[in-house]
Amino acid sequence: MVLCILALPIFAILSIFSVKYRKLTKDSLECLFKTATLRKCQSGLDERIKSTITGKVMKKSPRTASFFYNNYKIFSFIILLLFLASLYYTGIGIYNYIEYGNCNGPENTGFCMLDPTGANSKTSEIDTKTQKDIILPTIEEDDPIIGDKNAELTIIEFGCYSCPYTKKAEETVKQVLENYKGRVNLQFKTFYIPHHNYSIIGALASNCVLEQNAYEKYHELVFEQQENQTEKFFDEIPLLLGIDTEQYNTCLETKKYKNETDKDNEIGLKAGVRGTPTFFINDKVIVGPKPYRTFKNIIDEELK
Repeated sequence: MVLCILALPIFAILSIFSVKYRKLTKDSLECLFKTATLRKCQSGLDERIKSTITGKVMKKSPRTASFFYNNYKIFSFIILLLFLASLYYTGIGIYNYIEYGNCNGPENTGFCMLDPTGANSKTSEIDTKTQKDIILPTIEEDDPIIGDKNAELTIIEFGCYSCPYTKKAEETVKQVLENYKGRVNLQFKTFYIPHHNYSIIGALASNCVLEQNAYEKYHELVFEQQENQTEKFFDEIPLLLGIDTEQYNTCLETKKYKNETDKDNEIGLKAGVRGTPTFFINDKVIVGPKPYRTFKNIIDEELK
């Protein structure tokens, strides 16, 4: 019966491409059904498979062939267990991909067969090691909130204004805030990525415009113009946003909010952030620009 279980899916797939395997598929199904209903399998498929494998091995190593023939049931059960384990983990992978856009779940950036390019999991990473004891981030009054300030649920995002993956996630973030308007908001915490030239200045500038109540316009503008980011671009922010130039320039030149941005980075490291974007929805973590359904599934669960 064990070999029938293993043979059935294999022959079923092969029968799609070759007629000769259709008879074997039928025999496998019949054998499996009769065994399951406590009747004797009369097709002899188990013995035929065993004899075929033994014959092929015999040509290479008679001793190995003899060992296999005498212990084929043990081999069959081992292969069956591996096959069932493979089916189990494949099922989990498919479920995770449907739910979270990644075979390994929302927190993982590992390789996924269903997303071979890693488009749903890429982040801009740092070299600094994060600490082992994770401390989840909390909502802070000195960081900006995008959306209804009185919303039931706050998503905390660690992002970089020069990170292409943070920019890619923006479309999904906007969709989330629109579809959950009044119920969900976002707190954006800047997180330095050293190999991004304008990561630090982008973080400092965001705080300088925040004190002039132009943060949301800045947030949208900087991502829209990410490919055009230069020192000149950040110098022209007051003109682009219509804010006080002298106040902005003084703020940026003196690095007024350096301690604030450093603190956000430290909070991110303590929370286990390794790259951007990383999202925290209560104690749930989403790493990378995952699809909308990933956010929806977690948000719906948290809003219950």
